[in-house]
Amino acid sequence: MLAFPSALLADDPTSLAERLEAAPRVGGDDRYIEFSPFVQFDGGWASSSPDDAIAEADRRNGQVRRGRLYTDFAYDSFGGRFTIDFEALKTTPITYAYLSYSLTDTLTVQGGQQTVPFSLQQIMGSRSATFAEDGLNSSLQLSDSVGLAALSNGERWSVQSGVFGGDINRQPFDDGITAVSRGTWAPYLNDGDVLHFGLGLAAGFDRQEWLSFSGGVGSDLVDVSPISTGSFEQSSDLAAVNAELAATSGRLTWQSEYTVNRINSADRDAVVLHGGYMSVLAFLTDDHRDYDAQSGAFEQVKPERSIWDRGFGAFEVGARLGYLDFTDDPSGGAQLAATAVVNWYPTDVLRFTATHAHTRITDGPDEGQRFDATLLRAAIIY
Repeated sequence: MLAFPSALLADDPTSLAERLEAAPRVGGDDRYIEFSPFVQFDGGWASSSPDDAIAEADRRNGQVRRGRLYTDFAYDSFGGRFTIDFEALKTTPITYAYLSYSLTDTLTVQGGQQTVPFSLQQIMGSRSATFAEDGLNSSLQLSDSVGLAALSNGERWSVQSGVFGGDINRQPFDDGITAVSRGTWAPYLNDGDVLHFGLGLAAGFDRQEWLSFSGGVGSDLVDVSPISTGSFEQSSDLAAVNAELAATSGRLTWQSEYTVNRINSADRDAVVLHGGYMSVLAFLTDDHRDYDAQSGAFEQVKPERSIWDRGFGAFEVGARLGYLDFTDDPSGGAQLAATAVVNWYPTDVLRFTATHAHTRITDGPDEGQRFDATLLRAAIIY
């Protein structure tokens, strides 16, 4: 059956809002195809000291950041996802393309282009992210790649491990091998509140694609890298670890991570790069961020009383402090960033975000530079 059109029948008890916000689905619970659009509109402005640290074209900017269509499907124990980003058709059009098979209720194998299970930010993705942009240490974390993974979970824990190559949009099978594993544990999980620990480990061998790392100023609309490393142009190996600590208590959410990378390349000395963030957010409305122990991550916010229910939706404020250190690299540096955020979720599928980030370069060739970036975002998230 086609679930979405049937919900439009006059005698259907589902409210109009629920019908409009339900992702179109063909089929039932165990055998279906579901289509979920995801669109982000970004606009913002930025400044720097000295003024010429940001190009004039980047001082005010706007764009459609993402224009994705998620296609999820299942046939009993088989499943999968194919996601295309229409905004990135010329560069990275395929976001996800994988198949999965559930061996048991708690063990699944998954193969194809997928999220590399290394960090909380990566698993949550852009649809559930707490801030408009990820923390500074995201530049040290692993991007989506083609691989084979095993996903297991219990009532309070999860383990995700796999072997990966490269991005399907570039060189999926010619970029060495990276083994990755992430484990999470929730020693406290009661009445919606949680205390979460996570640890990610990665080891990459014979990576052929050139590597380089750079910082940011809190907005991808600004094309500037306040600190960066030189390029690792020959075959390189990497070892990485990522530690997570997160919790929710009523309206409060605490989230933090720290990443350490060691890069060893044939053409230069090994370097150690590291960075992390800590953030706290609070709902001003009677709302709460849900936690999924099976994936070890927070879920997309659904307001207790949306505007369809004559409520205000969910309203949230927060702050984040981030740090990134590339000083082990001859051309690197270090930076600090403080970010404030306001999130408004008027309905289950609408989100409006405003952030302001202040960044300072604390070490390196550009020590003393300062950046301010404001980002406004409207998103439709199914």
